[in-house]
Amino acid sequence: RIESELMIAHDIQMSILPKVFPPFPDREEFDIYAMIHPAREVGGDFYDFFLIDHEHLCFVIGDVSGKGVPASLFMAVTKTLIKATSSKGIAPGEILTRVNRELSQGNETCMFATIFCGILNTRTGEILYANGGHNYPCILRGGNEAIWLKGNNGLVVGGMEDATYQTGQTILHPGESVFLYTDGVTEAVNEREELFSDERLRTKITLLQGHPPKELISRIAEEIALFAQNMPQADDIAMMMIRFCGKRSG
Repeated sequence: RIESELMIAHDIQMSILPKVFPPFPDREEFDIYAMIHPAREVGGDFYDFFLIDHEHLCFVIGDVSGKGVPASLFMAVTKTLIKATSSKGIAPGEILTRVNRELSQGNETCMFATIFCGILNTRTGEILYANGGHNYPCILRGGNEAIWLKGNNGLVVGGMEDATYQTGQTILHPGESVFLYTDGVTEAVNEREELFSDERLRTKITLLQGHPPKELISRIAEEIALFAQNMPQADDIAMMMIRFCGKRSG
């Protein structure tokens, strides 16, 4: 009975994450792909993306503390709050500030999440972003090595009620991409107890950067599996990539 309920919980959790790709087949200005592999039936990693209006795409990736059913419930609440808070004119830093305030109130379990939240202007390529203690994303600029998008890295979300988050800014030019992930990627371990590591990930992304988002993420997942081989997956794995394509044709 417990196994059956866990599988139902897994199906429910997966159903609240967008899984149809391409998600906006009529939009030529950007390409997006994401995947998730929980370490157990249910987990705390999540991603989301949605259009705030015709020219603004909000995208989020996060990792809840802990594992199993408690993490999955906290994940569902966090994801829902972010989407409910996001609206035209509200910057990512303010989104995380408001979500943090809600999650921190009455948080007797002391759970929290690391979250990266960005808003892409699909016309100009501008990205506004805020980071609540999450792994830095990679920026892929045509023909160059992938670089970390570093900026104000705020506190984890849900940890302190009065925490505030700053909004950073970068620009993607046509053909450039942003790659986001959770720490299950870089902390995958092989039989020699070596980590997949940030630098290995950055190197692999650089080598694969000419590939479409779906293919690049699939190839990175294969690289992780090949690296870990027979070692069990210890943490949830989530990845998301957004490529800015530029103006719509016609």
